[in-house]
Amino acid sequence: MIKLIQDNNTTYAKIIRANYSAQDTEFFTNETDEIQFGVISYPKNHKTGAHYHNHLEKETTQIDEILIFQKGSARIDFYNDKGEYIKSCELFQGDTIIINKGGHNILFYEDTKVIAIKSGVYEKEYSKTRIIGANNLELIIEND
Repeated sequence: MIKLIQDNNTTYAKIIRANYSAQDTEFFTNETDEIQFGVISYPKNHKTGAHYHNHLEKETTQIDEILIFQKGSARIDFYNDKGEYIKSCELFQGDTIIINKGGHNILFYEDTKVIAIKSGVYEKEYSKTRIIGANNLELIIEND
């Protein structure tokens, strides 16, 4: 199952649940997104052909983030680009989330291991804006 986190016709994140199985090659991002993420299916004995990836100059205007939950679980709270709360969702072992707009806060329910992938260069001092007053909200947790 794929769950979209949306508000006012804007998609802020996509959750690919652990039980989702792509039958063929499927990308979960658009060609215009800052990061590309998908599942590529190859038949037995397929060869890609020897190749390398060209170095291209690209401008990154935002930092997209992909989190792959190897172990554990968490609640993610989502905010629009103005810092206003949208909703919350829970993620579990095997789930993957692509966050490409708005803000988020993550509360880990237990010891958790995630693989984190971010687009562009991540500069710790300049890459985040904190959302003030976001911790005392009445949460809306959406279940699938």
